Amino acid sequence: MKKRLVVVLSFIIAIVLASCGTLTDKSSDEQQGGPVSKSTLSEKVTIRVSHCDPTTVPQHLGFEMFKKIVEEESGGAIQVKIYPATQLGGERESLEQVKNGSLEMATASAGPVTTFNKQFMLLDIPFVFDDYETAWMVMDGPVGQSLLRSGENVGLKGLGFMENGFRHVTNNVRPIKNPVDFKGLKIRTMEAPMHMENFKALGANPTPVPWQDTFLALQQNVVDGQENPLAAMYAANMFEVQRFLSLTGHIYDPMTVFVNPKWFYSLSEEHQALIHRAIILGQNYSRFVNKQREDFLVEEFETKGVQVNYLTIEEKEQLKSTSQKAVIEQVKKAIDQERIDAWLEAIEQVRKDVTNI
Repeated sequence: MKKRLVVVLSFIIAIVLASCGTLTDKSSDEQQGGPVSKSTLSEKVTIRVSHCDPTTVPQHLGFEMFKKIVEEESGGAIQVKIYPATQLGGERESLEQVKNGSLEMATASAGPVTTFNKQFMLLDIPFVFDDYETAWMVMDGPVGQSLLRSGENVGLKGLGFMENGFRHVTNNVRPIKNPVDFKGLKIRTMEAPMHMENFKALGANPTPVPWQDTFLALQQNVVDGQENPLAAMYAANMFEVQRFLSLTGHIYDPMTVFVNPKWFYSLSEEHQALIHRAIILGQNYSRFVNKQREDFLVEEFETKGVQVNYLTIEEKEQLKSTSQKAVIEQVKKAIDQERIDAWLEAIEQVRKDVTNI
């Protein structure tokens, strides 16, 4: 019952934010080159959306919902074209295009975003979230929305968070339940400094490999394992080249939706509001699809011969105590301590609010 209540509250908060928060922070328009002309409601608008996942994953389904809402409610004045599977480039390349104004919208996980905005290193602090409901409440609350707004001054306006899920670890050597099990394993990671710091602290050898090359790197034993959300692992057929799946849940990794601020503020206020509201509805759809799907995905991995290891609370706490402090020390080099404290305190406050009955 508690979890159901939190989910409902998260949904309500998101809708309220979509209704009343869309037209704030217009001062950043000036930061991006001064006032811009507004489009009219009848003017045709095309939104090209870039993301790096296949069409079966939750974030793509969220964008399909976004497309349906925007096109129907604008009477066809706004057309959405979705380009999945890195058709327009990888996450970092797509963000660069949005920043430069050559692309309207793209998503990326926190790792690549930190290239442009160090504040997103907060999302790469491991083992801070225990469940989806807590993560959603924080992301939809004051500190999460502050993080979302923090990119406008670098040309990346955040609108919402498509679901990507918790990241877990697979490998071909042994089940992972404690830091000793990580020792010496070559784990493929993104080129994300805090991800690498986490696995280094756990005793593994983090090895950056482009995602499109990961399957082959595992097949040829260049690396022993990799880490990703379940949906991404399954879509990439990791069950064909990995023996063990350990549900570490070390990082909650939403896909932040970014638009170019100058382009966004050139639209009519009605179109801005519609786009923002539709992103939030797509965000929530992707969240619920992902959460409902994960138990099924775990069963599918098991059916295909992968040994799934379920970590206890005590085992996760041991991993947390081994790596979290080391990562926070690195994050401090890029982000003020006050900001880090506010982030961690907000997470703890949600936990208290849920359990204080």
